Amino acid sequence: RPSLPTMTTHMRAAIGGGVIAGLLLVVGVLLWDPGLSDATVRKTVLTTIQDEAPASFLVTGTLDMRATVRVDSAQYLTPSWLTSLLRQTQPSALPLLRGGSETQVRVPGTVSYGFDVQTLDASMIAVDDPGRVGVALPSLTVHSVEPHLGRLEVRSQASGWMRVLPSDMPAAVRREALGAVKAAFREQAARRLEAATQPRVNTARALKKMLRPALEAAGVEAPQFRIRVGDELVLQPKGG
Repeated sequence: RPSLPTMTTHMRAAIGGGVIAGLLLVVGVLLWDPGLSDATVRKTVLTTIQDEAPASFLVTGTLDMRATVRVDSAQYLTPSWLTSLLRQTQPSALPLLRGGSETQVRVPGTVSYGFDVQTLDASMIAVDDPGRVGVALPSLTVHSVEPHLGRLEVRSQASGWMRVLPSDMPAAVRREALGAVKAAFREQAARRLEAATQPRVNTARALKKMLRPALEAAGVEAPQFRIRVGDELVLQPKGG
């Protein structure tokens, strides 16, 4: 019978190396975990924010404010409605509107702010590194204004602050007063939101608290956030 060829050392090495390489490839395929795709992370962020804001506006904070306006400027509050108010509730204060003395109106209230979630899209969400999510939010805007008209006060140069109770004034006058006061609050609040840092910080913290559980449930381990509100970066992971 013809003899079988003898396996050389080089042949054994080649076969052995091929077997080892094949085993490593199989193990690598079994152990490889591609993790969440960027698209999945973006979808999770968008869905979570939209679910939290069914009315399309996400409120992220409030401001306690006190709007003070000059009556004689006629920019916000007009002498006509204030005259009617004082005639009904505080006739003794009517002289404050005469004789050229400067009259002011002061009203405390609460303003809520946040952003319209409809302006947020996938292009504003980035996945920089595994577990690090960047979100660029639109600028903050005023959502609602709640003036405490029952604590309205009037002041002149001749007298101090005087409480005016509007509970008995006609409905038409009350509506006019509320509209004027709300306009003053909205303008004052818009200026504060543009200039102040704290509302942006509050918004970033609220968003982080909202998104972390959703991303962890989706499979992102220990998510970190880089959040920009308007043009300002207000939250980023330690070390940049």
